[in-house]
Amino acid sequence: MQPIKLPKAETEKLQEIVVKLAGPCSIYVFGSREAHFYILVICDVSVTATHLMNEIAERTNRTITATMLLHKPRHLKTKGGSQECFFDQVFRNGQRLCLDKANIPYILNHNPQRDLESDIRFWHKCVAVAQFNIQAAKESPQAEVTLCRVALLNIASVQLALGLIRVFMGYSPNEFGLNYLLQLCGHFTDLPSQVFDRETPEAVKRYKMLCAPPSMLIHCTRLNADESDFETLLDNCQQFLDGSTVLVITELELLNTN
Repeated sequence: MQPIKLPKAETEKLQEIVVKLAGPCSIYVFGSREAHFYILVICDVSVTATHLMNEIAERTNRTITATMLLHKPRHLKTKGGSQECFFDQVFRNGQRLCLDKANIPYILNHNPQRDLESDIRFWHKCVAVAQFNIQAAKESPQAEVTLCRVALLNIASVQLALGLIRVFMGYSPNEFGLNYLLQLCGHFTDLPSQVFDRETPEAVKRYKMLCAPPSMLIHCTRLNADESDFETLLDNCQQFLDGSTVLVITELELLNTN
């Protein structure tokens, strides 16, 4: 992770909103794309990152958006090598917007290292789960329960996103909504936006269908959906699996040579 410099006006507004909503906190920006920021927030507030992200977008009329990693100070005491390494890199190279002096963030290990072997094992697990669920969705003959088949594609895509984040960032998220995870993947790859089209109302509808958590099935009374929507999502998820595999192979080659 290289040191970054960011536009002052936008980051000041971002800081103002987060502090107003979360109270005393430490905020680090570890990446940006135009007016979209990737931020780590350390605080004790009982709220989700997704909620704060939505508030930032709404309060700025979407002129400023963010993908947020939200952690309590105690989360920094993790003994996971890659997670520690990720936090260390953000603290060293990210741009700090504010510091909660009553709870100064720090990690115990002063020289954390990536646990690449564990990250690789995690990636292979993610691929195995994704392949199983994609194949199960593809082979199911029950067209009347299409939303159940889409739920399998959701599980597959979540696993792939988690695996990508672990390999490219050394980070393990604590929120697991698919849309959130794909946004976080946008920090290091355009693959999600390339394979999950959102350029038309029909594409947006399909994307929302895919991102609906499987737990929504608890409340559903109708499980059918347009078969063409399922076929498109199935193709999208297969592309996501194939593209992710290529990305990870390339990234692991780089990591093993450094």
